[in-house]
Amino acid sequence: MAKLNDDTHVLMDGAVKVYKRSKTKRWQATFQIGGRWVRVSTGQRDLEDAKRVAHDQYLDYKFREKHDLPVVTKRFEDVANLAIKDMQRQLDAGAGRKVYKDYIQAINAYFIPFFGKTHITSVDTDMIREFNDWRVKKIGREPKASTLNTHNSAMNRVFAEAVSRGYLTSGKVPLLANNGSAGGRRPDFSVEDYRTMIRKFPSWIEAGKAGKSRDMRYLLRDYVLILANTGMRHGTEAQNLRWRHVHVFTEKGLQYVELHLHGKTVPHDAIGRAGTIKYLQRIHARTEAIKDIPFEQMLKRKLDLPVFCLPDGTVSLNLRQTFKAFLKDANLLKCPKSGQDRTLYSLRHTYATFALVKDGIDIHTLAKQMGTSVGMIEKHYSHLTPRMKKDVLTGKRYELTRAQYEAQLAEAQEE
Repeated sequence: MAKLNDDTHVLMDGAVKVYKRSKTKRWQATFQIGGRWVRVSTGQRDLEDAKRVAHDQYLDYKFREKHDLPVVTKRFEDVANLAIKDMQRQLDAGAGRKVYKDYIQAINAYFIPFFGKTHITSVDTDMIREFNDWRVKKIGREPKASTLNTHNSAMNRVFAEAVSRGYLTSGKVPLLANNGSAGGRRPDFSVEDYRTMIRKFPSWIEAGKAGKSRDMRYLLRDYVLILANTGMRHGTEAQNLRWRHVHVFTEKGLQYVELHLHGKTVPHDAIGRAGTIKYLQRIHARTEAIKDIPFEQMLKRKLDLPVFCLPDGTVSLNLRQTFKAFLKDANLLKCPKSGQDRTLYSLRHTYATFALVKDGIDIHTLAKQMGTSVGMIEKHYSHLTPRMKKDVLTGKRYELTRAQYEAQLAEAQEE
Protein backbone atom coordinates (compact mmCIF):
# COMPACT_ATOMS: atom_id res chain seq x y z
CA MET A 1 0.00 0.00 0.00
CA ALA A 2 1.32 3.48 -0.88
CA LYS A 3 2.41 5.68 2.03
CA LEU A 4 -0.46 7.75 3.38
CA ASN A 5 -0.07 11.44 4.05
CA ASP A 6 -1.24 13.20 7.19
CA ASP A 7 -4.63 13.98 5.70
CA THR A 8 -6.30 10.75 6.88
CA HIS A 9 -9.74 10.37 8.48
CA VAL A 10 -11.47 7.38 10.05
CA LEU A 11 -15.17 6.64 10.29
CA MET A 12 -17.50 3.87 11.45
CA ASP A 13 -15.45 3.34 14.62
CA GLY A 14 -12.25 3.01 12.65
CA ALA A 15 -13.54 0.37 10.22
CA VAL A 16 -13.04 2.70 7.25
CA LYS A 17 -10.17 5.07 6.50
CA VAL A 18 -10.53 7.95 4.07
CA TYR A 19 -7.28 9.45 2.85
CA LYS A 20 -5.47 11.18 0.01
CA ARG A 21 -2.50 9.82 -1.87
CA SER A 22 0.20 12.18 -2.95
CA LYS A 23 -0.39 13.97 -6.26
CA THR A 24 -4.15 13.43 -6.29
CA LYS A 25 -7.06 15.64 -5.29
CA ARG A 26 -9.58 12.82 -4.91
CA TRP A 27 -10.15 10.94 -1.69
CA GLN A 28 -9.45 7.22 -1.41
CA ALA A 29 -10.93 4.70 1.03
CA THR A 30 -9.67 1.45 2.52
CA PHE A 31 -11.22 -1.20 4.76
CA GLN A 32 -11.02 -4.91 5.53
CA ILE A 33 -13.58 -7.42 4.27
CA GLY A 34 -13.18 -11.04 5.29
CA GLY A 35 -9.53 -10.52 6.16
CA ARG A 36 -8.81 -8.97 2.73
CA TRP A 37 -7.85 -5.30 2.35
CA VAL A 38 -10.01 -3.44 -0.14
CA ARG A 39 -8.82 -0.10 -1.53
CA VAL A 40 -11.16 2.00 -3.63
CA SER A 41 -11.44 5.53 -4.94
CA THR A 42 -14.42 7.57 -3.80
CA GLY A 43 -14.10 9.77 -6.87
CA GLN A 44 -14.84 12.79 -4.65
CA ARG A 45 -12.82 15.91 -3.90
CA ASP A 46 -15.01 17.13 -1.06
CA LEU A 47 -14.26 15.36 2.22
CA GLU A 48 -17.86 15.02 3.40
CA ASP A 49 -18.96 13.64 0.02
CA ALA A 50 -16.02 11.23 0.14
CA LYS A 51 -17.02 10.02 3.61
CA ARG A 52 -20.57 9.38 2.41
CA VAL A 53 -19.37 7.42 -0.63
CA ALA A 54 -16.86 5.45 1.47
CA HIS A 55 -19.61 4.58 3.95
CA ASP A 56 -21.85 3.27 1.13
CA GLN A 57 -18.98 1.34 -0.48
CA TYR A 58 -18.11 -0.33 2.81
CA LEU A 59 -21.73 -1.43 3.35
CA ASP A 60 -21.90 -2.69 -0.25
CA TYR A 61 -18.81 -4.85 0.27
CA LYS A 62 -20.17 -6.12 3.59
CA PHE A 63 -23.38 -7.08 1.76
CA ARG A 64 -21.34 -9.03 -0.80
CA GLU A 65 -19.49 -10.86 1.97
CA LYS A 66 -22.72 -11.70 3.83
CA HIS A 67 -24.42 -13.08 0.73
CA ASP A 68 -21.45 -15.13 -0.45
CA LEU A 69 -20.64 -12.82 -3.35
CA PRO A 70 -17.01 -12.19 -4.34
CA VAL A 71 -15.52 -9.13 -2.69
CA VAL A 72 -13.24 -8.48 -5.66
CA THR A 73 -13.74 -9.72 -9.21
CA LYS A 74 -11.56 -9.77 -12.31
CA ARG A 75 -11.94 -10.07 -16.03
CA PHE A 76 -11.83 -13.61 -17.35
CA GLU A 77 -8.64 -13.05 -19.34
CA ASP A 78 -6.79 -11.82 -16.25
CA VAL A 79 -7.73 -14.91 -14.25
CA ALA A 80 -7.04 -17.18 -17.25
CA ASN A 81 -3.55 -15.76 -17.61
CA LEU A 82 -2.90 -16.42 -13.93
CA ALA A 83 -3.99 -20.03 -14.41
CA ILE A 84 -1.74 -20.34 -17.48
CA LYS A 85 1.18 -18.87 -15.58
CA ASP A 86 0.71 -21.39 -12.74
CA MET A 87 0.51 -24.36 -15.12
CA GLN A 88 3.52 -23.16 -17.13
CA ARG A 89 5.52 -22.75 -13.91
CA GLN A 90 4.76 -26.35 -12.97
CA LEU A 91 5.68 -27.57 -16.46
CA ASP A 92 8.99 -25.69 -16.37
CA ALA A 93 9.76 -27.27 -13.00
CA GLY A 94 9.05 -30.74 -14.37
CA ALA A 95 6.18 -31.20 -11.90
CA GLY A 96 3.25 -30.36 -14.14
CA ARG A 97 1.08 -32.81 -16.01
CA LYS A 98 1.67 -33.10 -19.76
CA VAL A 99 -1.98 -32.31 -20.39
CA TYR A 100 -1.34 -28.79 -19.06
CA LYS A 101 0.05 -27.94 -22.50
CA ASP A 102 -3.33 -28.83 -24.00
CA TYR A 103 -5.13 -26.81 -21.33
CA ILE A 104 -3.01 -23.75 -22.08
CA GLN A 105 -3.61 -24.12 -25.80
CA ALA A 106 -7.38 -24.43 -25.30
CA ILE A 107 -7.52 -21.40 -23.02
CA ASN A 108 -5.57 -19.24 -25.49
CA ALA A 109 -7.35 -20.47 -28.61
CA TYR A 110 -10.95 -20.60 -27.38
CA PHE A 111 -11.72 -19.31 -23.90
CA ILE A 112 -9.82 -16.02 -23.84
CA PRO A 113 -11.03 -14.96 -27.33
CA PHE A 114 -14.65 -15.57 -26.28
CA PHE A 115 -14.84 -14.69 -22.58
CA GLY A 116 -11.82 -12.33 -22.41
CA LYS A 117 -13.27 -8.99 -21.27
CA THR A 118 -16.20 -10.54 -19.38
CA HIS A 119 -15.92 -10.51 -15.61
CA ILE A 120 -15.42 -13.99 -14.19
CA THR A 121 -18.55 -13.59 -12.06
CA SER A 122 -20.66 -13.01 -15.19
CA VAL A 123 -19.80 -16.34 -16.81
CA ASP A 124 -22.91 -18.45 -16.31
CA THR A 125 -24.70 -21.38 -17.91
CA ASP A 126 -26.35 -19.30 -20.64
CA MET A 127 -23.04 -17.70 -21.62
CA ILE A 128 -21.42 -21.13 -21.78
CA ARG A 129 -24.21 -22.27 -24.12
CA GLU A 130 -23.40 -19.33 -26.40
CA PHE A 131 -19.73 -20.28 -26.19
CA ASN A 132 -20.62 -23.84 -27.24
CA ASP A 133 -22.40 -22.47 -30.33
CA TRP A 134 -19.47 -20.18 -31.13
CA ARG A 135 -16.98 -23.03 -30.71
CA VAL A 136 -18.88 -25.25 -33.15
CA LYS A 137 -18.76 -22.44 -35.71
CA LYS A 138 -15.06 -21.85 -35.09
CA ILE A 139 -14.13 -25.53 -35.35
CA GLY A 140 -16.55 -26.17 -38.22
CA ARG A 141 -18.14 -29.22 -36.58
CA GLU A 142 -19.29 -30.61 -33.25
CA PRO A 143 -16.17 -31.26 -31.12
CA LYS A 144 -15.37 -34.82 -30.10
CA ALA A 145 -15.94 -36.01 -26.54
CA SER A 146 -12.20 -36.09 -25.85
CA THR A 147 -11.87 -32.46 -26.96
CA LEU A 148 -14.76 -31.44 -24.72
CA ASN A 149 -13.19 -33.19 -21.75
CA THR A 150 -9.93 -31.33 -22.32
CA HIS A 151 -11.71 -28.00 -22.74
CA ASN A 152 -13.85 -28.51 -19.65
CA SER A 153 -10.80 -29.39 -17.57
CA ALA A 154 -9.01 -26.29 -18.87
CA MET A 155 -12.01 -24.11 -18.01
CA ASN A 156 -12.19 -25.62 -14.53
CA ARG A 157 -8.53 -24.65 -13.99
CA VAL A 158 -9.54 -21.03 -14.60
CA PHE A 159 -12.50 -21.28 -12.24
CA ALA A 160 -10.31 -22.91 -9.58
CA GLU A 161 -7.83 -20.04 -9.89
CA ALA A 162 -10.65 -17.53 -9.45
CA VAL A 163 -11.99 -19.32 -6.38
CA SER A 164 -8.54 -19.62 -4.77
CA ARG A 165 -7.98 -15.87 -5.14
CA GLY A 166 -11.41 -14.87 -3.89
CA TYR A 167 -12.66 -13.56 -7.26
CA LEU A 168 -15.43 -16.17 -7.39
CA THR A 169 -17.19 -18.27 -4.77
CA SER A 170 -17.29 -22.03 -5.27
CA GLY A 171 -21.08 -22.02 -5.24
CA LYS A 172 -21.15 -19.71 -8.28
CA VAL A 173 -19.01 -21.92 -10.53
CA PRO A 174 -21.22 -23.05 -13.46
CA LEU A 175 -21.38 -26.74 -14.36
CA LEU A 176 -19.86 -27.71 -17.70
CA ALA A 177 -21.63 -30.29 -19.88
CA ASN A 178 -19.58 -33.01 -21.55
CA ASN A 179 -21.88 -33.47 -24.52
CA GLY A 180 -21.66 -29.91 -25.84
CA SER A 181 -25.40 -29.83 -26.38
CA ALA A 182 -27.49 -26.76 -25.70
CA GLY A 183 -29.47 -28.58 -23.03
CA GLY A 184 -32.89 -28.37 -24.66
CA ARG A 185 -35.17 -25.40 -24.97
CA ARG A 186 -33.79 -22.15 -23.63
CA PRO A 187 -35.65 -20.29 -20.88
CA ASP A 188 -37.59 -17.23 -22.01
CA PHE A 189 -40.71 -15.26 -21.03
CA SER A 190 -44.20 -15.71 -22.39
CA VAL A 191 -46.06 -12.51 -23.30
CA GLU A 192 -48.08 -12.86 -20.09
CA ASP A 193 -45.02 -13.35 -17.88
CA TYR A 194 -43.20 -10.51 -19.62
CA ARG A 195 -46.08 -8.14 -18.96
CA THR A 196 -46.31 -9.34 -15.36
CA MET A 197 -42.60 -8.67 -14.92
CA ILE A 198 -42.91 -5.10 -16.25
CA ARG A 199 -45.94 -4.37 -14.06
CA LYS A 200 -44.15 -5.55 -10.91
CA PHE A 201 -41.06 -3.39 -11.42
CA PRO A 202 -42.41 -0.04 -10.05
CA SER A 203 -43.53 -1.40 -6.66
CA TRP A 204 -40.35 -3.49 -6.36
CA ILE A 205 -38.23 -0.42 -7.03
CA GLU A 206 -40.05 1.64 -4.40
CA ALA A 207 -39.57 -1.19 -1.87
CA GLY A 208 -35.79 -0.83 -2.22
CA LYS A 209 -33.78 1.11 0.32
CA ALA A 210 -33.19 4.70 -0.76
CA GLY A 211 -29.73 5.26 -2.19
CA LYS A 212 -27.63 2.78 -4.11
CA SER A 213 -30.07 -0.10 -3.63
CA ARG A 214 -32.90 1.80 -5.29
CA ASP A 215 -30.54 3.21 -7.94
CA MET A 216 -29.63 -0.38 -8.85
CA ARG A 217 -33.29 -1.26 -9.22
CA TYR A 218 -34.00 1.71 -11.47
CA LEU A 219 -31.02 0.77 -13.64
CA LEU A 220 -32.07 -2.88 -13.76
CA ARG A 221 -35.56 -2.00 -15.00
CA ASP A 222 -34.23 0.00 -17.95
CA TYR A 223 -31.48 -2.57 -18.60
CA VAL A 224 -34.11 -5.33 -18.78
CA LEU A 225 -36.37 -3.31 -21.08
CA ILE A 226 -33.56 -2.39 -23.46
CA LEU A 227 -32.29 -5.98 -23.67
CA ALA A 228 -35.82 -7.26 -24.29
CA ASN A 229 -36.46 -4.64 -26.98
CA THR A 230 -33.19 -4.95 -28.91
CA GLY A 231 -31.99 -8.56 -28.54
CA MET A 232 -28.69 -7.23 -27.17
CA ARG A 233 -26.45 -9.75 -25.42
CA HIS A 234 -26.15 -9.35 -21.68
CA GLY A 235 -22.47 -9.15 -20.81
CA THR A 236 -19.90 -7.83 -23.24
CA GLU A 237 -22.28 -6.16 -25.73
CA ALA A 238 -24.08 -4.32 -22.95
CA GLN A 239 -20.86 -3.53 -21.09
CA ASN A 240 -19.27 -2.12 -24.26
CA LEU A 241 -22.22 0.11 -25.16
CA ARG A 242 -21.26 3.79 -24.97
CA TRP A 243 -23.36 6.85 -25.68
CA ARG A 244 -21.31 7.39 -28.86
CA HIS A 245 -22.79 4.09 -30.11
CA VAL A 246 -26.39 5.40 -29.80
CA HIS A 247 -27.92 7.05 -32.87
CA VAL A 248 -31.45 8.48 -32.97
CA PHE A 249 -32.90 9.42 -36.35
CA THR A 250 -36.27 10.26 -37.92
CA GLU A 251 -37.77 8.93 -41.14
CA LYS A 252 -41.25 9.69 -42.46
CA GLY A 253 -42.19 11.28 -39.16
CA LEU A 254 -41.19 8.25 -37.08
CA GLN A 255 -38.29 8.26 -34.64
CA TYR A 256 -35.88 5.31 -34.47
CA VAL A 257 -32.88 4.38 -32.35
CA GLU A 258 -29.94 2.41 -33.73
CA LEU A 259 -27.30 0.88 -31.45
CA HIS A 260 -23.83 -0.14 -32.61
CA LEU A 261 -23.07 -3.33 -30.70
CA HIS A 262 -19.79 -5.17 -30.41
CA GLY A 263 -18.83 -8.02 -28.16
CA LYS A 264 -17.85 -11.61 -28.91
CA THR A 265 -19.01 -11.59 -32.52
CA VAL A 266 -18.63 -9.28 -35.52
CA PRO A 267 -19.85 -5.74 -34.64
CA HIS A 268 -23.39 -5.09 -35.84
CA ASP A 269 -26.15 -2.49 -35.67
CA ALA A 270 -29.49 -3.16 -34.00
CA ILE A 271 -32.72 -1.18 -34.19
CA GLY A 272 -34.63 -0.86 -30.91
CA ARG A 273 -38.35 -1.45 -30.61
CA ALA A 274 -40.70 1.40 -29.78
CA GLY A 275 -39.98 2.55 -26.25
CA THR A 276 -36.22 1.97 -26.34
CA ILE A 277 -35.54 5.70 -26.70
CA LYS A 278 -37.60 6.38 -23.57
CA TYR A 279 -35.60 3.86 -21.53
CA LEU A 280 -32.34 5.43 -22.71
CA GLN A 281 -33.64 8.88 -21.83
CA ARG A 282 -34.44 7.70 -18.29
CA ILE A 283 -30.86 6.47 -17.80
CA HIS A 284 -29.57 9.78 -19.20
CA ALA A 285 -31.78 11.75 -16.80
CA ARG A 286 -30.36 9.86 -13.80
CA THR A 287 -26.65 10.14 -14.77
CA GLU A 288 -25.14 13.08 -12.90
CA ALA A 289 -22.37 13.83 -15.41
CA ILE A 290 -24.69 14.31 -18.39
CA LYS A 291 -28.24 14.84 -17.13
CA ASP A 292 -28.05 18.64 -17.58
CA ILE A 293 -27.18 18.25 -21.28
CA PRO A 294 -30.31 17.87 -23.46
CA PHE A 295 -30.59 14.27 -24.65
CA GLU A 296 -30.26 15.04 -28.37
CA GLN A 297 -27.24 17.31 -27.79
CA MET A 298 -25.61 14.72 -25.56
CA LEU A 299 -25.89 12.10 -28.32
CA LYS A 300 -24.37 14.49 -30.86
CA ARG A 301 -21.29 14.86 -28.66
CA LYS A 302 -20.51 11.13 -29.13
CA LEU A 303 -19.41 10.74 -25.51
CA ASP A 304 -17.28 7.75 -24.62
CA LEU A 305 -19.25 7.10 -21.45
CA PRO A 306 -21.01 3.84 -20.52
CA VAL A 307 -24.76 3.78 -21.08
CA PHE A 308 -25.58 1.28 -18.34
CA CYS A 309 -24.32 2.97 -15.21
CA LEU A 310 -25.47 4.19 -11.82
CA PRO A 311 -26.07 7.92 -11.24
CA ASP A 312 -22.44 8.48 -10.20
CA GLY A 313 -21.23 6.93 -13.46
CA THR A 314 -20.00 3.63 -12.02
CA VAL A 315 -20.75 0.37 -13.82
CA SER A 316 -22.27 -2.27 -11.55
CA LEU A 317 -21.23 -5.92 -11.77
CA ASN A 318 -24.25 -7.12 -9.80
CA LEU A 319 -27.12 -6.74 -12.29
CA ARG A 320 -27.32 -10.51 -12.80
CA GLN A 321 -27.73 -11.16 -9.07
CA THR A 322 -30.19 -8.28 -8.69
CA PHE A 323 -32.31 -9.60 -11.56
CA LYS A 324 -32.39 -13.05 -9.99
CA ALA A 325 -33.53 -11.54 -6.69
CA PHE A 326 -36.28 -9.62 -8.51
CA LEU A 327 -37.51 -12.73 -10.35
CA LYS A 328 -37.68 -14.62 -7.06
CA ASP A 329 -39.72 -11.84 -5.48
CA ALA A 330 -42.02 -11.77 -8.52
CA ASN A 331 -42.38 -15.59 -8.65
CA LEU A 332 -41.02 -15.57 -12.22
CA LEU A 333 -37.65 -17.26 -11.77
CA LYS A 334 -38.57 -20.70 -13.16
CA CYS A 335 -39.44 -21.00 -16.85
CA PRO A 336 -42.38 -23.45 -17.10
CA LYS A 337 -41.44 -24.54 -20.64
CA SER A 338 -37.77 -25.37 -20.09
CA GLY A 339 -37.81 -26.02 -16.35
CA GLN A 340 -34.69 -23.85 -16.06
CA ASP A 341 -34.12 -20.67 -14.09
CA ARG A 342 -34.52 -17.53 -16.15
CA THR A 343 -31.54 -15.18 -16.40
CA LEU A 344 -30.73 -11.94 -18.17
CA TYR A 345 -29.95 -14.02 -21.26
CA SER A 346 -33.61 -15.09 -21.24
CA LEU A 347 -34.45 -11.59 -22.43
CA ARG A 348 -32.48 -12.21 -25.64
CA HIS A 349 -34.33 -15.47 -26.19
CA THR A 350 -37.62 -13.68 -25.46
CA TYR A 351 -36.78 -11.02 -28.04
CA ALA A 352 -36.11 -13.68 -30.67
CA THR A 353 -39.30 -15.58 -29.86
CA PHE A 354 -41.48 -12.47 -30.01
CA ALA A 355 -39.81 -11.33 -33.24
CA LEU A 356 -40.41 -14.66 -34.97
CA VAL A 357 -43.86 -15.52 -33.65
CA LYS A 358 -45.54 -12.15 -33.10
CA ASP A 359 -43.73 -9.78 -35.46
CA GLY A 360 -43.28 -12.26 -38.30
CA ILE A 361 -39.67 -11.15 -38.85
CA ASP A 362 -37.81 -13.49 -41.21
CA ILE A 363 -34.83 -15.37 -39.81
CA HIS A 364 -32.32 -13.62 -42.09
CA THR A 365 -33.31 -10.18 -40.81
CA LEU A 366 -33.40 -11.44 -37.24
CA ALA A 367 -29.93 -12.96 -37.55
CA LYS A 368 -28.49 -9.60 -38.65
CA GLN A 369 -30.35 -7.76 -35.89
CA MET A 370 -29.04 -10.13 -33.22
CA GLY A 371 -25.51 -10.44 -34.57
CA THR A 372 -25.65 -14.19 -35.11
CA SER A 373 -25.95 -16.64 -38.00
CA VAL A 374 -29.08 -17.95 -39.70
CA GLY A 375 -27.93 -21.43 -38.68
CA MET A 376 -27.95 -20.49 -34.99
CA ILE A 377 -31.45 -19.02 -35.29
CA GLU A 378 -32.70 -22.17 -37.01
CA LYS A 379 -30.96 -24.41 -34.48
CA HIS A 380 -32.39 -22.80 -31.38
CA TYR A 381 -35.80 -21.62 -32.57
CA SER A 382 -36.85 -24.29 -35.08
CA HIS A 383 -39.50 -25.44 -32.58
CA LEU A 384 -41.35 -22.16 -33.24
CA THR A 385 -41.88 -22.83 -36.97
CA PRO A 386 -45.47 -24.15 -36.69
CA ARG A 387 -46.48 -21.13 -34.59
CA MET A 388 -44.75 -18.77 -37.03
CA LYS A 389 -46.83 -20.21 -39.87
CA LYS A 390 -50.07 -20.73 -37.92
CA ASP A 391 -52.07 -18.22 -39.99
CA VAL A 392 -50.95 -19.72 -43.29
CA LEU A 393 -51.54 -23.27 -42.04
CA THR A 394 -55.07 -22.46 -40.85
CA GLY A 395 -55.93 -20.30 -43.84
CA LYS A 396 -56.25 -17.15 -41.72
CA ARG A 397 -54.83 -13.77 -42.56
CA TYR A 398 -52.04 -12.48 -40.32
CA GLU A 399 -54.00 -9.75 -38.57
CA LEU A 400 -51.71 -8.70 -35.68
CA THR A 401 -49.31 -6.11 -37.06
CA ARG A 402 -46.05 -5.22 -35.37
CA ALA A 403 -47.45 -1.85 -34.33
CA GLN A 404 -50.52 -3.50 -32.76
CA TYR A 405 -48.40 -6.05 -30.94
CA GLU A 406 -46.05 -3.41 -29.55
CA ALA A 407 -49.10 -1.43 -28.45
CA GLN A 408 -50.24 -4.45 -26.43
CA LEU A 409 -46.86 -4.71 -24.72
CA ALA A 410 -46.78 -0.96 -24.14
CA GLU A 411 -49.91 -1.24 -21.99
CA ALA A 412 -47.78 -2.94 -19.35
CA GLN A 413 -44.75 -0.68 -19.64
CA GLU A 414 -45.04 2.01 -17.01
CA GLU A 415 -44.34 5.69 -17.54
